[in-house]
Parts: sequence; C-alpha cells; structure tokens
Amino acid sequence: MIRRHVLLLVLSCAPVLFAGEGRIVSLSPALTELVCYLGCEKNLVGRSSVCSYPESVKKVAVAGRFAIPYTEKVISLKPDIIITNDLVNPNLAKTFAACHIGCEIMPCRNIAEYRNCVEKLSRLLNVESAGKRELDRIDEKLRRKIKKLNLRVLWVIWDSPLMVAGKNSLPDELLKMAGADNVAKSVPQPYFKCSLDWLLKQKIDVIVWTASPDGFRRKRFWKNLAAVKNNKIIHDLDHDLVQRPGPRIFDGIELLRKKLENMK
Repeated sequence: MIRRHVLLLVLSCAPVLFAGEGRIVSLSPALTELVCYLGCEKNLVGRSSVCSYPESVKKVAVAGRFAIPYTEKVISLKPDIIITNDLVNPNLAKTFAACHIGCEIMPCRNIAEYRNCVEKLSRLLNVESAGKRELDRIDEKLRRKIKKLNLRVLWVIWDSPLMVAGKNSLPDELLKMAGADNVAKSVPQPYFKCSLDWLLKQKIDVIVWTASPDGFRRKRFWKNLAAVKNNKIIHDLDHDLVQRPGPRIFDGIELLRKKLENMK
C-alpha cells in the first residue's frame, strides 16, 4: 500500500511510493499512457474522459475531464492518488487531501517536461527500472541527428479564430526534431492568433493542419497561399501522436518526418 504519511500532496510534496497495490486516478491522457507504459495499468481506477490509449483504459471509470475531476466520483473510487497536468480548481487538492487522497501535479507540455514526468512517476509508482529504460530511450532519441529538409512549415492549431504554433510550442519542437523550420519560430508566444496579413507575408512550403477538418472550406483566403495551391497540406496526422507528450511522441515525430519528406 501507499505510505499514507506522505499523502498530503497539495501541488508539491515528497513523493509517495507504491508497493504494487496503490489506486490511481489520472486526469491526463499523456500521464494515463505513461502509467500503462510503465506497467501499472492495473493500478488505474479512474481516468479523464479524454484518456483513450491504450484501448483497454476505456474500460476504466471516467472520473473527470482533462484537469477537472468529478469530485464525488473521485472520492467514491477511493484512490490513493490523483495525477494530473494541472487542476482547473487548485482548491480541490485540499478537498482530496482531507479524504486522504494525494494530488500530484505534473506539467507535460513538451518533451523535457515529459522526461520529468517519467522520472517522477516511475519513482512515485516504485517502478524505477521501467522508468530508467524510458529515460534512456528518450535520451537516445534526443541525441539523434537528422538531415534538414529545407521546408518552412506553418502548423495550424485552430481555424476560428486562426491560431498557429509559435516559438517553444510542442509543434515547434516536433518540427525541429523532424528536420523542418517552423514559419512562426520567431513569434514569442507558443500559440498565437495570427492575421491574414501576417499569413500572406510568410513563405510557407507546407501546412500542418490539426484544426477542424472543414476549416479550408469555411475560409476562402486559404486558396491564396502557395502551399494550398500546390496541395502541400498535411491534414491526416494522428492528433494523439503529435499533441500528447507521452510514450508515443517519438512515433509522432517519425510519422511527421515521413509526411514532410513526401512534400519535397
């Protein structure tokens, strides 16, 4: 069982150690994937409504939305700990602590933070050998050199309003690792609303489209871009692979690389 003398984890405290029987509620798809990847799926008693991988976790009770626990449901599941990237209502951590439920906040917005999550969660779950293997895999992937593709890529996150990926966003990092340049890499905001004027001034070779599928039909101005005229649009990426910094993120980078190579 978990050592309950350290269950008061209001946002950050000393780690709780499992001995194989701890009960977990995860409110993050990336963390849910990581729990399973580390061999602890059996410990999951609750998940968020957007936790969908591996397929088997869909049998686990829904205990909230992303970063938004259903308080009564969580308490009824009698978890030892809740893991999440964030809490929309931070005061709920105190509510859960009063019920002897720990709450561990683990931001996971990029590969560096994913690596931190691996280190922290493997220690928390007492599966440090599995964690070490994943840390070694991450480091090996990060050391790899990749040939530049000489492509300038616009990554569209949302189309109404138009939002694209800027500097230090996860897509910006993925494009670098796939050997491409982010058109908006000099924009300081990770995700920003851009104007049509800004868009028309950019040299865009390829568009990665992870917004709603019918966005092109709704806004006629897209036809003014050379990338659209030349059909240099990647719109069929598995969003979970490229938008969740978790165990499959490097699969997403490899898939992105292959699709970009086809745009040369």
